[in-house]
Amino acid sequence: MEVAYGWVVALVAVAAGLLYWLWEANSADLHGAPPGAYGWPVVGETLAYLGASRANTASQFFTTRVAKYGKVFKTHLLFKWVVSLPPPEGNKFLFSQENKLVQNAWPSSVVKLLGNGALTCLIGEKHKQVRKLFSTFFNPEGLQSFVPRMDALARGNLADHWEGKESIQALYVVKEFTFAIAANTFLSMTKDHPEFATMGQAVEVYLGGIMQLPLDVPGTVYHKAGLARKTIKRILDPIIDEHQQDLRDGKNTRDLLSMLLTSPLENENYMSMEDIKDNIVLMVFAGHDTSSITLALTLKYLYLNPHCLKEVIQEQQEIAKGKGAGEALTWEDTRKMKYTWRCVQETIRLQPPVLGAFRSALQDFQYEGFTIKKGWMLMWSTARSHSLPEFFSNPTKFDPSRFEGSGPQPYTYVPFGGGPHMCLGNEFARTEILVYLHHLVLNYEWEMVDPNEFVSIDPMPSFAKKLQLKVWRKESSTA
Repeated sequence: MEVAYGWVVALVAVAAGLLYWLWEANSADLHGAPPGAYGWPVVGETLAYLGASRANTASQFFTTRVAKYGKVFKTHLLFKWVVSLPPPEGNKFLFSQENKLVQNAWPSSVVKLLGNGALTCLIGEKHKQVRKLFSTFFNPEGLQSFVPRMDALARGNLADHWEGKESIQALYVVKEFTFAIAANTFLSMTKDHPEFATMGQAVEVYLGGIMQLPLDVPGTVYHKAGLARKTIKRILDPIIDEHQQDLRDGKNTRDLLSMLLTSPLENENYMSMEDIKDNIVLMVFAGHDTSSITLALTLKYLYLNPHCLKEVIQEQQEIAKGKGAGEALTWEDTRKMKYTWRCVQETIRLQPPVLGAFRSALQDFQYEGFTIKKGWMLMWSTARSHSLPEFFSNPTKFDPSRFEGSGPQPYTYVPFGGGPHMCLGNEFARTEILVYLHHLVLNYEWEMVDPNEFVSIDPMPSFAKKLQLKVWRKESSTA
């Protein structure tokens, strides 16, 4: 009897779900909404979007729908109606209308992993106050003091993983470097910490669950990400206790955690301990993973474009001429690396670490003659923006000259987002990447084992074989 009752409940639930799907799938077309497709029952086009990302063809997800429905179209992702707007005007609209017609938003499944207190999930006045607090850490004046740490960690990473080696999996190597930077500058956590490796592994699992189907059952990547988040927070607890004790003893470790513990918001209140943890988790995973994949991809494109690598080496040699043996780089040195940075920018254009983000409509409004309903999501996408031939001629070609002078047309190149939620850590990432490349190109050479090694996106780019390289030390190295 109980078994039969259970089946009845299950069937009612399925029927209710299908009825809701039919209602929602049809309701969008009753209000002058943009054309588009709902996709499969309940999951919508989520699987199609995730599949295109994993195949590294996310741009095609958009181009096929633009060809079918027009520049403004709707789709259904992660249980939400999502409207895609055309770049650059759509990007400008979303970035300029934040807190007016739209506000920053993520699907609830993503917020559950990131945490309600994480900066990227905040909106309005709370976001403004927390962002201002973080800005004091990530501004140029604050970052200058971290360049010597980055320099030492870059040299150490190269000595540990490149020196004397014949081959490496470069993605793992640069991930260790950028994680070491994040752990050191955010938490004063060094490689000899007993939980260093455990935390690094947990961050990787945690990242893997972002932008996945939110099936929170054992064995799924989403569930594993939730467990990894708990592991990271467990590791943070004693680190926070130690920082608090140091502060009571009059010591300040001059890292992000100490700043969050000692700096009040504008209303003189301090961030709660849970919010501090949410933000540390966010900064550790976002700060290290986007930088590491950008570094790895830059190695790929420099290898495939030796004339560009030659110019990078020449630029770095000029900077090295003004340095004494073993002398650390400075902030001013990294600002001179203009051509090297253009190569990184072009790498990010071709293979952006982040495919995009969402805004939510605060009210019904009209866009290009279509009705956007309150609560619907709107998406800006690097995958849609960075490959348009009308803005980037021969878009598949690696061409750093695109970033000379004033660079690309505004709102076409958006790897760091825009508006009030523009990425805070872009200068931090720029600095650590340039420091690493300086020491690398002056002292080592590399060859891709497979120049066609596949790159998948899930949710960030990753090499199928972790970027296998043959490596050797230069005869005329500077180290």
